[in-house]
Amino acid sequence: MEDFAEVYQDEGFLSEIINAITSGIFVTDLEHNILMINKAGAKMVGKTCGECFDQQCYDIFDTPMCKTDSCTCLQATSRNAESHGETTLHYGDVEIPIEYTSRPLRNHAGEIIGCVEHFINISERLETDRIIMEQKEKLLKKREEDIRHLQDEILELSTPVIEVWESVLTLPLVGTLDSHRAHIAMERVLEAIEQSRAAFIIIDITGVPIVDAEVARHILMTAAAARLMGSETLLTGVGPHIARVISESGVSLENIILRGRMTDALQYAIARLEERKSRLGKVSGLIESGTSEKLPD
Repeated sequence: MEDFAEVYQDEGFLSEIINAITSGIFVTDLEHNILMINKAGAKMVGKTCGECFDQQCYDIFDTPMCKTDSCTCLQATSRNAESHGETTLHYGDVEIPIEYTSRPLRNHAGEIIGCVEHFINISERLETDRIIMEQKEKLLKKREEDIRHLQDEILELSTPVIEVWESVLTLPLVGTLDSHRAHIAMERVLEAIEQSRAAFIIIDITGVPIVDAEVARHILMTAAAARLMGSETLLTGVGPHIARVISESGVSLENIILRGRMTDALQYAIARLEERKSRLGKVSGLIESGTSEKLPD
């Protein structure tokens, strides 16, 4: 205790200094007895400075590190180095997250005679960090959603369904055609058929380098759905590699009319439409003729 004589001589002056600090500070000897504490530190555990004097620090400040080899003051004094970190201060039923810094206290001869610990309540900081993290997660989630929406819009733009002739739609596909893009493209085809009541849909895959079995099944399913809606599907641009993949996969194209080029498919569709119009005209003529014969003079 003689080492603290000079400190006690200026105790009033030191008290004024440390009490002006809004975070907690206390000084202990090597036996962990509290020799000095500021008002902010005592208030954090619901005590006055007088109630803390000559008490051992672990009886006043209960943390998971107290009475263990991880004791922050023990670390500072035994290693002759600053000890810094975060822990939880238990006060009654309350848990207070704190950030601490402990430093060895030396006398005029440079000998370590105790420890000075500075600690601060970081509850507000952690709450702010939590709010910031939540906002970052929300922004990241929104960004991911925006990217997905943009990707879907790009896919829609890259899969245009065009009406090239009355009652004839075309879907020219270019680039990589994976299962996801094929699904979106086929959905657009069915939507366009529903809106236009088209009799033919031409799917051109001349610009698609690779088509796997899953994509082929999407096309087949679309053709079957289109047939149920009264539309025939024509597939054009099937190259040797794609033909081999479709053949080896065992996918049946019985509901699809195959043509080499889009122009061939368009000519076929127009010819079929003309045939239908011609037949319809003949039927209408027969109906009108039959009706006229039955009319009285």
